[in-house]
Amino acid sequence: MLEHSIFFRYNATKMLYPVLSIREWVNDMANALSRLLRKNSLINQLMQLEGNAKWCVLCEPFWAITNALYVAYAVEYRKAIIGLDNANLGTLLGTLVTIQLSSQFISSFLGGVITDKLGRRKTCYYFDLLSGALSVLLLACARNFWWFAVSMAFSGCWQINTNAWNGLLTEDCPPQKIPYAFSGITMVQLAATFLTPISIILVRTFDIIPALRGVYCFAFLSQAFKCTLLFLKSKETQQGKKRIEETKNVPLSRMLSGYGRVFKLIFTTPATRLLLILVITIGINNIIINTFFYDFATERLGLSTSSLGYIPMIRAAVCLLFMFTAQSKINEKSHRAVLSIGLVLYAVAFACPLLFQGASWLGAVLYIFFEAIANAFVIPRKESLLFLYVDKQERSRVYAMLHVIALAITSPFGTVMGAMSDISRLYPFLFAILVSLGCGALMFFSRTESENGKATSVK
Repeated sequence: MLEHSIFFRYNATKMLYPVLSIREWVNDMANALSRLLRKNSLINQLMQLEGNAKWCVLCEPFWAITNALYVAYAVEYRKAIIGLDNANLGTLLGTLVTIQLSSQFISSFLGGVITDKLGRRKTCYYFDLLSGALSVLLLACARNFWWFAVSMAFSGCWQINTNAWNGLLTEDCPPQKIPYAFSGITMVQLAATFLTPISIILVRTFDIIPALRGVYCFAFLSQAFKCTLLFLKSKETQQGKKRIEETKNVPLSRMLSGYGRVFKLIFTTPATRLLLILVITIGINNIIINTFFYDFATERLGLSTSSLGYIPMIRAAVCLLFMFTAQSKINEKSHRAVLSIGLVLYAVAFACPLLFQGASWLGAVLYIFFEAIANAFVIPRKESLLFLYVDKQERSRVYAMLHVIALAITSPFGTVMGAMSDISRLYPFLFAILVSLGCGALMFFSRTESENGKATSVK
């Protein structure tokens, strides 16, 4: 006799037929899978997330998957569309980076007041559409440099969206679960990169321009769906409701004038000063990671254009393995130790391509290995630090002003590092090594304020 899933009934016509108890089978499978997943401490914590934090994590794949499909080929796509030669490649690519960073600078300045005026939920929806869906649609239709310039300007508005999204995720989430939520977001982004072979096949079959146009069109649909789903499933946070009410009749100009006090708060509070330095360092490192490494890989390491798609996959495999085996233990360690080690690992990563030029995949794999582990150390901790050290009343504006200051400093580095690259492809990497080591030293010897106002070591 068959039990549970299949049983037999004898009907009036005396015909025996199977009836599948699908719901019971699905429940059994779901419970078994849940028990299996909960054996991992990180997964167990993620499965306990509720409300906005839960939906922020669940909606992330709709952005992460499409980003993984095009990120490795974005620089080569720009080169193919614009027709850049090696003489001015670095400068023009750097100019696009500067345009995006300048847009982020303006967006960061306005992000706090817009988030408080509209609320976390609406701000996240409107500016996710602009900086995500619309910007990739422009890339799909790109014909020359100016299409990329406008797309970069739109995508820079993600600073407004990120401000709101961070509030949506964290403000109603228990503080002890915040690092796990950000670790979950990072894990989703990394897991998505295993779909990169789709892009590799498309590029090899159709060449880079038609392949990337198709990928960007798909990205437009996916990202538009993602921000709509999050808008429908999320709820405005309690702090968001309070700020909407408090700023309802306050003119925008008056709200912006309050940034003077926030600016002073950042530079008079040791924790936020330290966080500002960290954000600047990560911004400089990201210019290398997202732009100049892919150019260096084809120019100096000898990798083919189609093989660039394997880079995010290797990075994701290393980082995911690390997260499943060590991330929970790292989350329990002090901020100072985790950030110091992570920044040193960034420096080691940037040194690897320089030491193994012409060695093809050896330099690339070593770079990816150390960079992935550095990301696992630094990124989740950086995001959670703001919400642990900054008073929730001023959190939105402090977050915005932090990035305004950081972007004011890092924006010129796109063009500067592009000019460095035109002189020698090595110089941007050497500069990033020095910056990472310097920031790591500051983190290690840092001191911040405890709740009673006394200076103590960062813990």
